[in-house]
Amino acid sequence: MKLTKRSRLQLPMGVLDFDLTSDGTKLIAAAMDGIYEVVAIADREGGDSEADSAQETRQPQKIGQHESWVSGVALLDDEKRLVTAGYDGAIQFHRRDGEQPTKTVQAHSFWSWKLAACKQNNLVASVSGQYIAGNEKYAPKAVAEPTVKVFDAMTGELRHAFEMLPSVQAAALSPDGRLVAAANLMGDVSVWKTEDGQLQASWRTDDFTSWGIIKSHCYIGGIHALMFAADGQSLYAAGMGPMRDPMAGNGRQLWQQWRWDGEAPRKIAETNKDQAGEGLMEALAMHPSGQQFVMAGRLRGGEWNVGLFSCEDGNLIAQAKTGTRITSARFSPDGKHLWLGGMKGQPGPDKKGRWPAFGTIDCYELT
Repeated sequence: MKLTKRSRLQLPMGVLDFDLTSDGTKLIAAAMDGIYEVVAIADREGGDSEADSAQETRQPQKIGQHESWVSGVALLDDEKRLVTAGYDGAIQFHRRDGEQPTKTVQAHSFWSWKLAACKQNNLVASVSGQYIAGNEKYAPKAVAEPTVKVFDAMTGELRHAFEMLPSVQAAALSPDGRLVAAANLMGDVSVWKTEDGQLQASWRTDDFTSWGIIKSHCYIGGIHALMFAADGQSLYAAGMGPMRDPMAGNGRQLWQQWRWDGEAPRKIAETNKDQAGEGLMEALAMHPSGQQFVMAGRLRGGEWNVGLFSCEDGNLIAQAKTGTRITSARFSPDGKHLWLGGMKGQPGPDKKGRWPAFGTIDCYELT
């Protein structure tokens, strides 16, 4: 199998998340400077977006913003409504045809790191928390408020609020919406029922977290993406393997699969060491067939920053080097295309105060 680049859409600033409409024609992007609606262009060889610059309908249309960077976005089941989260700690509930949010909830006093959604039952989960050293060993200090919150996406009503050691950087809802999972900097993972909030499992994996012994003595890394398997019976986590120097970013590109519903959670698969390079992995996405999944992020060293893996044996079956940092990934509904959101560097303004466009949404064809 191959991943072949077909197009690149350019946005003014970096893309932190995006969602794709069910017909595959529109993208809703959460970017550093706002919320954008973008026409999904998947059929242009070479990825040159300049060819369409004169067509106004194909340019990103800004449809909203937060008081800070927009970190998450999810379309609801009817796709007339959407939910966004930001580094202002707010959750906004929107109608796509409206200029202002229909409701804003101040969910957290710190950033919303990640937003997860289930369209089947219109639930969204947001995770937060600031890493502040709590003792002489620099373990994170607990916060005075819940760091995992689940909302009814149609009404904005808070369904559940769970406490977890900060910073909580990843969240996932099961395909049927009956389970919510979250994971943090320290490699802690928890799974709860969304019906009654009962804790189903909780464990820690040290494989994603580093304690720096060179330059910086602190914890860094953690789990940056979570995803339930298609059957909801296991959970994938992604991030980066341990490093001696926290500033190097040279930990192994790492995913792990955990079975959580037995007597004790157990790891059942992970990245094969001879198929991985170095870099922080920030995105996971399941193929509609449930037979493959993708992990993506930023490359420190190696052959790929986007890897397509077999769910059956965990082997790498396709790869791509995008030259960008990938923050989010989505497959098209028919499974023929893979969309990747992120950014190409993070440049400063020029002498006239103008920022060059550095947000990217790339489309790759699976062949």
